[in-house]
Amino acid sequence: MAPGDCCVPPPRSTYEGSGVQENWDGVDIYASGSPTSSSAIVFICDIYGYEVPQTRNLADKLGATGHYVVVPDFFNKEYFHSPNPENLYEGLPAWLERHPQAIERASKVIDILLSKGVKKVGVMGNCWGAKITISLLFGDKGASAAVMNHPSFLTHDEMKAVKVPLAILAAGIDFITPPELAKEFAEILTKNPEIGDKSYVKIFEGVEHGWTTRYDTDDKTARQRAEEAHKEAITFFSKHLQS
Repeated sequence: MAPGDCCVPPPRSTYEGSGVQENWDGVDIYASGSPTSSSAIVFICDIYGYEVPQTRNLADKLGATGHYVVVPDFFNKEYFHSPNPENLYEGLPAWLERHPQAIERASKVIDILLSKGVKKVGVMGNCWGAKITISLLFGDKGASAAVMNHPSFLTHDEMKAVKVPLAILAAGIDFITPPELAKEFAEILTKNPEIGDKSYVKIFEGVEHGWTTRYDTDDKTARQRAEEAHKEAITFFSKHLQS
């Protein structure tokens, strides 16, 4: 395992979560916060799935600030796991091919939220989830703002097409989206006349890809660094999801 690798599974955690399980049109959902809130966040997690305790902890934090937060399971509980401990990426291309429906399902979740009376919907995408998130930010999917944590597989052309406020929280040590690439995304966003003054990239030096939801909960420093990013996301959504 090299520093900044993408496919590093999260450590175990005993966090149980304060949300509830639901099923929306065949998609299992972890929901946290008030369902009567005027703002909602669709949290598209990484390839390790919506049951990861650290992921649910972040969802609960966002829900506690007044948003209705939903974390969909787009994998039907078939989360990624490399069969080869010496190669954490082994099997990933075939796994991704088995789950091509995430964009359509994510768009449907936004539609359901809007039909429930939600006024503004934000999207959070972690790692692979950021690749799904970017497809929802072109102005035609109902999203009002987005946060990406240690994103993966993004392109310059996708970044140029973003039409809603976006915050990218990037790791200082990241094999998939190294700081140099994150800075290129920042330049693109800054030059966007529609959202340039509302979007930004923040690089968290000294942390590795996955630090926001794959941290060791027994490691105080790791928890603190994750919480820095959590607070950043909370502040961003509080600003851009106001009714």
